[in-house]
Amino acid sequence: MKPLLLSTILFFLACSDKTTGIKPADLVNKTLEYTYGESIYHVLFDSDSTMHWEAMAGDEKGIKANETYLAEHVGENKIFITWSEENGIGVSQLLDFEKGIVYNHLIKGRKISTGSGKIKLIQ
Repeated sequence: MKPLLLSTILFFLACSDKTTGIKPADLVNKTLEYTYGESIYHVLFDSDSTMHWEAMAGDEKGIKANETYLAEHVGENKIFITWSEENGIGVSQLLDFEKGIVYNHLIKGRKISTGSGKIKLIQ
């Protein structure tokens, strides 16, 4: 088989592999911007288990925190991430990089809320 044809076949096989795409390790040293209406947050993934977030606009502007998180690759360009904030809020998110959407489930005490926003890589 000719090298170009073999390379082309391997490329298409790699693209069809559902384990490809963005994985948690790809987020390390990257900053994502989360936008929920008027609220904007920057999330810097310092390592594979620690991150720093800061509210850049909206009602919480200026609030920031360091968090310990867990992340898992759950599909092509999809990452599930979760952490517990100091104020007692439990955060679970599905980051869908293909659609540019973050889906949220927040838990405080026994109250659960959901929502979604936009995500983009800014750094």
